Amino acid sequence: MLKKLHKIIGISVCLIVIHLSITGAVLMYPSTFKLQDTYFSNSYIYNLYDMYKPSDVRVLEGLDEDVGVIKSKIIISDMVLETNTTDIVGVLKIDNFIFVLNKKKILLIEESDYELEIIKEKNIPFIAKSIGRSENEVLIQAADENIYAIKTNLDFSLLREGNNNYKENVLAAPDEQIASYYLLQVQGPGVQALRLFADLHNGRFFGPFVMFIFFITSMLIVFLSLSGSYMAMRPSIKRYFYNLKKKNR
Repeated sequence: MLKKLHKIIGISVCLIVIHLSITGAVLMYPSTFKLQDTYFSNSYIYNLYDMYKPSDVRVLEGLDEDVGVIKSKIIISDMVLETNTTDIVGVLKIDNFIFVLNKKKILLIEESDYELEIIKEKNIPFIAKSIGRSENEVLIQAADENIYAIKTNLDFSLLREGNNNYKENVLAAPDEQIASYYLLQVQGPGVQALRLFADLHNGRFFGPFVMFIFFITSMLIVFLSLSGSYMAMRPSIKRYFYNLKKKNR
């Protein structure tokens, strides 16, 4: 019965054991297989690891300013700031000040040589549509098409009807090369091969269900080791006790 059970379990888990053996062997020699120098950055990997994708990147359209937006993050001159502000509808940079706008709030960020810092933030009593400028004046357009002027202290005032000089700062999707540049600032070049093979080895790559199967397989491998050792040693043990008993007669 034990021999039959050993055979059935061995055949059932052999493919998983082969998988664990191969991935384990690769992980033992990361330098040989260049696991630390290789990165994967395709759409499937981005989705699997819940990473940002090129489609998440937006930049200021038609401007040379190095300003990018990825979800709630602002990237300026290789510096990344988490604003904790979702649904950003507009960004405007004047000198070392950056205005970041969503429908209900505006942030003022100051850029220094070493960091970006949020110095002011304020809720606005209307639904914002876009941010732009007219000469040196910062303007916000509301959803009802009214236009408000805003200062660096984030106080704003309603302008008179009609402002033909309003130039909206438009956030648009960049080309793939520019998107890759901003993604690199936020999350590096992709998923490192070392991490990928580690997740393949422990089953995390496939999800919780496969991880559970791998756990059960590990327990079964222990059983196979013990049962195999027992079946291999059993004849010798029986022979030893038989000879000992025969000698004592």
